[in-house]
Amino acid sequence: MTRLKQKTLFPFLFVLALGPLSSFAQYEADQGERFYQLKCGRCHVAYLPQRYTIEEWKTILQEMGQLAGLDKKGGEDLLGYLEREAARSEKRGLPTSPVLAGYLYAEYFSSKNSVDTFDLHYLNINLSGRLHKRVSYRAEFELEHGGGEAEPPFVEQAYVDVWLARNMAIRVGAMLAPFNRFDEFHGPLENFLVNRPQMAREIGVSAWKEVGIDIHGNLFFGNKLYVNYDVYAINGLGAGTRLRTSRQYLDNNDAKSLGFRLRGVLADRWEAGFSYQRGAWDGASDYDLTMTGVHFLGKVGELSLFAEYSRALSENPAPAERGKASGYFVQASYIINRKFRPTIQYGTLDYLDNGALLGRTPTDFDTKALALGMNFYLTQMIVFKAEYDFIREGARKTEIANDLFALQAAVRF
Repeated sequence: MTRLKQKTLFPFLFVLALGPLSSFAQYEADQGERFYQLKCGRCHVAYLPQRYTIEEWKTILQEMGQLAGLDKKGGEDLLGYLEREAARSEKRGLPTSPVLAGYLYAEYFSSKNSVDTFDLHYLNINLSGRLHKRVSYRAEFELEHGGGEAEPPFVEQAYVDVWLARNMAIRVGAMLAPFNRFDEFHGPLENFLVNRPQMAREIGVSAWKEVGIDIHGNLFFGNKLYVNYDVYAINGLGAGTRLRTSRQYLDNNDAKSLGFRLRGVLADRWEAGFSYQRGAWDGASDYDLTMTGVHFLGKVGELSLFAEYSRALSENPAPAERGKASGYFVQASYIINRKFRPTIQYGTLDYLDNGALLGRTPTDFDTKALALGMNFYLTQMIVFKAEYDFIREGARKTEIANDLFALQAAVRF
């Protein structure tokens, strides 16, 4: 055979040799897809294999394999198909499948002036993802105190972010109100104590869920300084008995609350911020509520610092005086060997509001609390906490035995 004929025939022979191998690979792929459709499409639509990564599929198969009637070999065959077809760890396409996360924690409380109790405080589930290069979303659902008629499941957050630029977006939906910072740290791993500061509960009304629109983003000033901002319009607090009980979704009046928050961050270590919000909170939109707050966060090595101050003024019909609420907390914690975190916090709350002329129950808080806590981290996502609160009444109140001991076991997933 001449050299020319050899060169001419070689590609032809190569294709003939690969033909059966290619046909076998296609047959194997077709068989895998049919098997997958058979097993996973019986009770519901068989999702695209690219919807999840292989690690996510392993979790799904562990739960659903018995329902699909998968024996050992069937499970191995199905997993082999999914390993070939599943999404890579870095997804290139949009929209992405929802990223599932959440937390749960159980607690025990003991105090002389209340019933000692175990409490399944929170089960939180949240989903987030990207629908477009400029559109992302988050939905967060919560079941509190075990549920039941008194505590049905509710939406903690559910919003869409439309990104106008890389560092600027419009948020629409239900969100945590951008006021001070504690609300964004009220989860069990972000809050280093079992309890929340009284000031944050009653004035920052943790966790403060609002529906509205928020323009948020950041501005950079050199390599070490940037400023985060929120400018928003929300339904605002309603006419409850006090600030904390005035959280709402649908508005109770025609006046929207307007506010903003500025946060400066230096060297990714120090943060200081200012918050402001004003809006009517009675049904006739005649009387305003004005809230201001400042916060500080810092970190020096393993030492974490946190402080907040809040003030609220609520208008009342004459001759009643304005309701006034103010308070602060300062907190320091230190992580030891990534396992132990002792924490100390001191806080105050002074809240006096007649409110009777607007149908509200008079409110009178005057307390000071010193909290000592210790956390043990089994892993970064599993924590066990113990806390003791020394609670003292202010000048307007009679002293009572209301010190509090608390335990918590929490996981994030």
